[in-house]
Amino acid sequence: MHLIVPIPKGVLIMKLDKTWFPTPEAMLDIFVAWFNESVADYDVPPLDKDEAYVVWFCYTVGNAKALVSTSRHDHMYYEITYHQNKEELYIDQYLKVSHAVIPRVG
Repeated sequence: MHLIVPIPKGVLIMKLDKTWFPTPEAMLDIFVAWFNESVADYDVPPLDKDEAYVVWFCYTVGNAKALVSTSRHDHMYYEITYHQNKEELYIDQYLKVSHAVIPRVG
């Protein structure tokens, strides 16, 4: 299940192939605002913008996608998808459970 987040008026957007969509910086701003409104509580302090960063960003078939992480040691990362036709952002939260290294065979 992902959360649907409306895009605030006046966010920084860029144009690619005659399509307007949020920049990575705008998606990060929206993420920080969403985090502080939806996640932060008495156990989880609010997030400063300098604690969050875009790990990866791409634009594919009318959608923009960003993977976002924070400098906090909570093993969480977030996937933000902009759905152009609906003009909505979806935020999915993931918990990193493990990191396995598989050696080369052969």
